[in-house]
Amino acid sequence: MILAPEDCGCPYQDPGASISNSPICNGMLLFMTLLEGFVSGRCRIAEPCRRVVGVKEADEEYDFVVVGGGVAGPIVAGRLAENKEFKVLLIEAGGPDPVASRVPSFYRNFWNNPETDWLYRTQPGNFCLNEKRKGCVWPRGKTLGGSAVLNGMMYHRGHAADYEDWVKFGAKGWSWTDNRAYFDRSEDNKQIGSVAKSSYHSTGGPMPIQQFRYTPPIVQDLLRGINESGLPVIDDMNDPNTPVGFTVAQTFSNNGQRYTTARAYLEPESERKNLHVLLEAHASRVLFDGTRANGVEYIRKGERKTVSATKEVILSAGALNSPHILLLSGVGPKDTLDKFEIPVVADLPHVGQNLLNHVGVTLHFLITKENNTQTLDWADATEYLLEGTGPLTADGMTQMSGVLYSSLADKQREQPDLQFFFNGYYAECSATGAVGEPVGDCPQNGRNITSNAVALQPRSVGYLTINSTNPLEPPLFYPKYFSHPDDMVMVKDGARYVRKILESKTIQSKYGVKLDPSHTFVCDKAGDQWSDKWLECMARVYTDAQNHQQGTAAISRVVDNELRVFNVTGKSFSGSLRNRKGAWCGSTRTRRTTSKAPPPSAGWWITVVVDNELVFNVTGLRVIDASVMPTLVTGNPQGAIMMVAERGADFIKTDWTK
Repeated sequence: MILAPEDCGCPYQDPGASISNSPICNGMLLFMTLLEGFVSGRCRIAEPCRRVVGVKEADEEYDFVVVGGGVAGPIVAGRLAENKEFKVLLIEAGGPDPVASRVPSFYRNFWNNPETDWLYRTQPGNFCLNEKRKGCVWPRGKTLGGSAVLNGMMYHRGHAADYEDWVKFGAKGWSWTDNRAYFDRSEDNKQIGSVAKSSYHSTGGPMPIQQFRYTPPIVQDLLRGINESGLPVIDDMNDPNTPVGFTVAQTFSNNGQRYTTARAYLEPESERKNLHVLLEAHASRVLFDGTRANGVEYIRKGERKTVSATKEVILSAGALNSPHILLLSGVGPKDTLDKFEIPVVADLPHVGQNLLNHVGVTLHFLITKENNTQTLDWADATEYLLEGTGPLTADGMTQMSGVLYSSLADKQREQPDLQFFFNGYYAECSATGAVGEPVGDCPQNGRNITSNAVALQPRSVGYLTINSTNPLEPPLFYPKYFSHPDDMVMVKDGARYVRKILESKTIQSKYGVKLDPSHTFVCDKAGDQWSDKWLECMARVYTDAQNHQQGTAAISRVVDNELRVFNVTGKSFSGSLRNRKGAWCGSTRTRRTTSKAPPPSAGWWITVVVDNELVFNVTGLRVIDASVMPTLVTGNPQGAIMMVAERGADFIKTDWTK
C-alpha cells in the first residue's frame, strides 16, 4: 500500500492531481505551479516513504471491501485492518491525494479540477440564480481523502441536541452520551489547556487538531467588532458551556499542514500487509447472491472488474455517491428500479430521500481602506517550506466562524441554528483575495471579502435519484432549497447579524467595509438594502449551498442502528408515524407554520414506531458515512462523520470477533 523505503525519496514525483489542471487565472498559474514543485520536493511535506500509493491490482477476494476513500472510508478500513486476521480492501474512484493539497491555503485550487472534484451540480430551482449554468455547484472530493482535501478544515462536533434529534428520529443508541467516546477516540488535540479543555477534548487519537499557525490581522479585528456588537466571543466551539459565539476555529491540521483521515488512519498502517488500497477504481454496484452482498463491481482503466467480499461490503462513498451505488445495485424505491429495469434486491423507498444540507446567503463587501495587505511572494513560500509557518499555513479569514440563534431557535435546547463564515485574505491581494488570482489585481475601489450566513437547521428536504444505469453518469440532485419559508427567515436573521458586525466601529474605522455594488445591483429593484425583499432576492441569487450533505440513507429508514442495510422485508419507516402530540401523520413530513420553536431538519417531531430488533436485514452490507446521519448537525460535519465511522468500524469488529 505504501512506497517502500528503497523506492522513495526527495524530490518526489507526485502522481496525484496537479494545480496546473485547475482553473487558475493565467497571471498566477506559473508561480503556483513552480511553488507546487518546491512543495513536492520537501520531504517534511511530501513524506514520500509514507504516502499511500495503492496496489497495482486488487486480489480476487477480501474479507471486507470498503467503497470510498473520503472521510469515513479510511477510518473504517484502517480500524478493520488493526485485526491481522482481516483482509481489507479500500476502493477509491480518485487518485492519491496531491502533495500540494497539504498546503492549507491551496485548497480552492483543487475545486473544479476534474482530477480531484466530482464536478457535481444540482438541478435548477429558485436558488443559485447567479450561476451561468442553472443549479448550484457542489464541489465534492474525488481523490484519496475525499472532500477533506477541498474543505475549510474546521473541527466541530455539533451540539448535544443534534444527537437527541437522531434518537427521536429512530436512531436508538446514537445520543450524545453514546457517541462521546467515539469523538474522543479519533482526536489528538494539540492545544489542551490553552484553547481546548481536557474535559471536552482528547489526545492520542490519529487525527491532529489545532488552530492554524497564521491568522490575518483582519480576523482579530473582526473579533473586536463582534464584541462591540454585543455578540459573544468564545475560545472553543466544542465547549458545551459556550453553545453560541465566534472564535478562531481548531482545524484538522498539524505543523502547518492539512490532515485528512486518509493521511491520519492509512499512513500509519504502512507495515500492515492485510490492508490494500485500490485507487482510480470507480465502484459501479454491489454484487449480491440473493440478498447477501458478496462483492463489488468497479470500473478501472475502462474495464469492468469484480472483487469478492467474504464477510461484508461497506459503502463509505458519501451522502451523494453511496445512495447512487445502492440504487444501481437494486436497493432503493421499486418504482425507480423498475423504471430503469434494475433487478430489485430490496425495495427501500427512502434510499436517496431525506437529502439535507446547510444553506444560506453569500454577501459581498468591499474594503475601501486597504490595511496591512498580505501578498503571496517567494518570501512567504520560503517561510512555509523551511519553517512551516506564515500565510500558506492557513485559509485566510475562513478560519474564523461562529454560531448563533435565529429568531426561530429553541434556546432552551442550546441548539444554534445559524453559522457564519468569512472569506478573503487567503494570501494574495486580488479581486477575491484568493490564492490563484493574478498578482497585483487589487481593484481600485477596494478589496473584496465575503460573509456567509447559513441556516444550520433548515426545514427544506431534498432528494436524489438516478437518470441512467450508467455508473459514470452522475445522479440528479434536487435540494429544494428555501422550499420551506422558515429557512428564509433564518437566513435573513443571519444576514442582519453580518451587517451588525461589519458596521461595528473597529471594522468601519480600519477597513471601511461596504456592500459591493457589482453584486448588489441584481436586487436593487427588489427593495431597499437589508429589507426583507432585498435579502430574499440576495439569498436566491447568491445562495450559499454548503457542502455538508447528509441523510440520504438515514438510520431507521435505510439502515438499522448498527448501519446494516434493511431487507425488502424490513419494517423501518413503513409503519405508522406520529407527531409529538400523538397525532398520526403518515410517512411524509407535516408542513408547519413559522413559530418560535419549529422542528429542525428531517422531522424532529416525528417518531418512528418500529422495534428495530425485529427488522430483517440485507446480509453483509452496511453504509457508514454522512448518508446515515438522519438530521443535520449544527456545524461543519466532518467531526461527526468521523465519529460515525469509528462507531461503524466497532460494530463490524464486534460482530466478526464474537
